[in-house]
Amino acid sequence: MDCGQLASTPPLTTTPNETLERAIEKMARHDVGVLIVVDPDNPKKPIGVLSERDVVRTIAGKAPLTVTVDKVATTYPLIAVYRDQPVRDAAEKMRVHNVRHVIVLEKNGDLYGVISIRDLLKLF
Repeated sequence: MDCGQLASTPPLTTTPNETLERAIEKMARHDVGVLIVVDPDNPKKPIGVLSERDVVRTIAGKAPLTVTVDKVATTYPLIAVYRDQPVRDAAEKMRVHNVRHVIVLEKNGDLYGVISIRDLLKLF
């Protein structure tokens, strides 16, 4: 199985200028643990991720919920795979980088989807 077959599509996205509060509401409403941060001028270009871990660190640091996503999201390095790579490559990236999500890209770098640890567990 390749990453494109397992990826959740389309992925939920946010922009750097969205408030943390709105992003958290979106995550809760859709029951997801990550939003892909995309370039506001090109919604197919991922520039970061906003994960539950980012949210917890931000709140623990006493930042207001009005802070914008660009101040709290993880932007570098992006942990990604291409949609035609085997799923085991996504699992290995999660293990090596200690993350629960990987971005799935088209060969041209456009955003395709996201694979979560939950997606991987469904395979067993």
